[in-house]
Amino acid sequence: MASVLAGFRPVKHLNGSAWNGQVNRYMISASDAQATNVGDFVQLSDNDALVDEDGFGVYPAVERIGSGTAVAIVGVIVGFEPDYSNLNAPNYRAASTRRVALVADAPDTIFAGPQDAVGGVVAAASVGLNAAIALGTAGTSGAYASGMSVDSSSVLATATLPLQVIGVTASPDNSVTSTARPAELLVRVNTHAYANGLAGV
Repeated sequence: MASVLAGFRPVKHLNGSAWNGQVNRYMISASDAQATNVGDFVQLSDNDALVDEDGFGVYPAVERIGSGTAVAIVGVIVGFEPDYSNLNAPNYRAASTRRVALVADAPDTIFAGPQDAVGGVVAAASVGLNAAIALGTAGTSGAYASGMSVDSSSVLATATLPLQVIGVTASPDNSVTSTARPAELLVRVNTHAYANGLAGV
């Protein structure tokens, strides 16, 4: 499908095997005032290292990434556990609320995601290069869609950029030339928090 500016989703692993839905649980602390969506990249939180609360358990704490250029990424949120204190809660994590997030965090996961197409689209020849993340705005109404996308104008050989472009999703309505329907890209995390050799955060 073409870009819809709805964040990132896991699709497969680097060896070609399909993503099978495996996730790990992480906590987003009530001290985090940023809303968080499915499709958002997250990083380890500087608010809480571990959160221990009755009914929630002990999980590493994460938060929506705060930088699109220099960040150690844990993974992408693919869902949230139910908030049993509010079963009518929508499918996003409201600001300043404690919530368990389900995160696709394997370092070799490949994600499909939109590009912002600002300044043009990512060229097919850019496969293998790295890119920044356009953070966008977290959706707090309607479809509660993630605003994150690949920053199309940032594609460079710079090794410290957080994403590496792997390819384009196989869809007839993807275009590598048109900003009206820019191709949805396949990317892997270049600066993964759990990758070998990455400095601790």
